[in-house]
Amino acid sequence: MTDEHERPSKQDQRKASEKINDKLDEVASKASGPDVSYGSTPGYVEADVEEDAQEAADHEGVKLYRNPDGSHEAVDESKMAPEIGSDD
Repeated sequence: MTDEHERPSKQDQRKASEKINDKLDEVASKASGPDVSYGSTPGYVEADVEEDAQEAADHEGVKLYRNPDGSHEAVDESKMAPEIGSDD
C-alpha cells in the first residue's frame, strides 16, 4: 500500500524544478522584449539608414531595391541577361 503523501524522488523534484524554471524563462523573455546584444540600446535606429544604403549601393555600382518587409536587396543589373526582344 502506498501513501498518497509520499515524498517525491529527487529526480521528480529536479524535473519539476526544471519545468518551473523553463516557464519562468519564457515569461521573463516576454517581459524583457526581444533579444538584444549586451550593451546595445533597444529601439535604437541609426539615422539616415536609407541614404547610407543608397550611397553604398551607388559606390558599388548596384541598384538598391527595398522589399515590402523593409529589408533591401542590391542587384548588379550589369550582370543580368538582356530581356528577349530588347535592343541591348
